[in-house]
Amino acid sequence: MRKLFVLLPQLFLVAFVFSQDAENLPKDYLSKEFHAGRREALRQLMPANSVAVIFAYPERVFSQDVNYVYHQNPDLYYFSGYNEPNAVLFIFKEQQTADDKKYNELFFIQKKDPLQELWTGRRMGVAKVKADLGFDMVFEGSAFKNFPLDFSKFDKVLLENLPAAENDASDTADLHDLVEQFKQKTGISKEYNAQFENSLGYLVEYASMINLHYFTDNYRKTIASGGLSSNYSAGDGLTVQNILDIKNDEDLNKVKEKIKAKKINSALYNQHIAALRQIKTSEEIKLLKKCVDISSIAHAEVMKAIEPGMSEHEVQAIFEYVHKKYGAEEEGYPPIVGAGNNGCILHYEENSNTNFGNEMLLMDVAAEYHGYSADVTRTVPSTGKFTPEQKAIYDLVYKAQEEVFKLCKEGSSFDSTENKAEQVLAEGLLQLGIIKTKEEVRTYYPHGCSHFIGLDVHDKGNYGKFLANMTITVEPGIYIPPNSKCDKKWWGVAVRIEDDILITKNGYELMSNLAPRKSEDVEKMVAQKSVLNEFQLPKLNE
Repeated sequence: MRKLFVLLPQLFLVAFVFSQDAENLPKDYLSKEFHAGRREALRQLMPANSVAVIFAYPERVFSQDVNYVYHQNPDLYYFSGYNEPNAVLFIFKEQQTADDKKYNELFFIQKKDPLQELWTGRRMGVAKVKADLGFDMVFEGSAFKNFPLDFSKFDKVLLENLPAAENDASDTADLHDLVEQFKQKTGISKEYNAQFENSLGYLVEYASMINLHYFTDNYRKTIASGGLSSNYSAGDGLTVQNILDIKNDEDLNKVKEKIKAKKINSALYNQHIAALRQIKTSEEIKLLKKCVDISSIAHAEVMKAIEPGMSEHEVQAIFEYVHKKYGAEEEGYPPIVGAGNNGCILHYEENSNTNFGNEMLLMDVAAEYHGYSADVTRTVPSTGKFTPEQKAIYDLVYKAQEEVFKLCKEGSSFDSTENKAEQVLAEGLLQLGIIKTKEEVRTYYPHGCSHFIGLDVHDKGNYGKFLANMTITVEPGIYIPPNSKCDKKWWGVAVRIEDDILITKNGYELMSNLAPRKSEDVEKMVAQKSVLNEFQLPKLNE
């Protein structure tokens, strides 16, 4: 919530109450040693004479003076364990010195404030961040403005982007102020465009003459809407127009070299962070497996509870209850519960069908546990039995998934899983008479097969060869909306099966095995009874 008036005579009571630690908290958070180890791992990758800068995410208003539940920048959480707004972390390659004090990291955080804590919850404060998170050089955000930190001496400043935050006039050390003070210290232009700057790292990593138009088309749309100027300078001799003028591979390579040479460098930031976050440590894998187990059990329980005539929101509520019962803090992403034709909308989030009758449901729902997100999808007949058409499509998607699993091992690549899924689905759709050429497969399979999971549900990583301890999804799907160019009997059939995989030295581990996958096993689970089938609430007045 935003700032509200508090009676000053209550100050002593408030200060006493919020000097106490919260009770009965989970014991399985990542350790301070984990976060310190990640900071050291980043230092090993950083170039000489460089500093990495990681800001907290801003708070966002939900309704008037109430904010959304706060979600930290996953990078800041990864390197610190800190889960509050209004903060910035500096990680230095080499030791620095200030007032005869040597350090290789600085952390500026929001201050303890008993009056605000009465409304918005406890804050860690400097002493607790030092004790619980293992930092030495920790300061309240107000100290950043005058801290003797000279960015001109660094060859590289690794920065993903600068967050846009609302300015709280009553707080001179909120995120907005920290960002503005950082701009002043580094000489970054007041016209800084975070969206464009952040895209530069992805351009370096993924752009080719084949897909460059995705970048340039987006820039032109943003320019047309007034959100970007073609003359915008990203510094170090690079402008938006330089990218729009690319005509060949030579031009593209020159632009990439300019981006990589920038002092304020998002490309290097993304490269190094992705290299770390794509490989999970044993502590991360333990948390992620728990999150996947919670999500998979929820899918199994929903299968038991599904009956014709329920609403999509009712099904969503069962997922969320199971997640919370096991201690998951949030959903990993907005739940997708699409009945019938709604399942053909890839990111359907309304879940507003009040009575889905006998329709089949596509349910892409998973939990977030201590920051880590699972990503699990199951497709289920509400009647307990697939129709012949539904079963044919379901079994084809299952076959594609099984074939992709065989490639989930060290040395394989994301390209190989994408190609295999597309091949199997194309051959199957041809045999069913739904498409006439293999090239038509993307009409009914418009998305990719795999992505990283972790602190983001689409986690950071360099999409190349598979390595041990990567965690990825395998999620082929087929979606046949009404009025498709095929026999009408297939219309409205939408199937996605999505599982979470741990790449191991010798193959893979299917982490989401607590949720049935085979069509026969799904039908058996739906046939079971749930205690929720007998749960009745009083009727509301119309």
